[in-house]
Amino acid sequence: MKKQKNKMKTVYEYMTVFFAILGTLAMVAAVGSLETNQYLLFAAAVSTGFASFIMSLFSQQLYSEAK
Repeated sequence: MKKQKNKMKTVYEYMTVFFAILGTLAMVAAVGSLETNQYLLFAAAVSTGFASFIMSLFSQQLYSEAK
């Protein structure tokens, strides 16, 4: 049972890192698209970035609650 909980903590930790990296890359893409006047791509990248950062915070909360 303890091994299963350690696996879940590892999954939550990797989810947090994945979503944080994805959010950062989406924000970089948003800046690049804004400089080239591609406003629809900018809106999509910003939305993806915000959603990824929120999911990162959510998975951090799950990690801290898992014992």
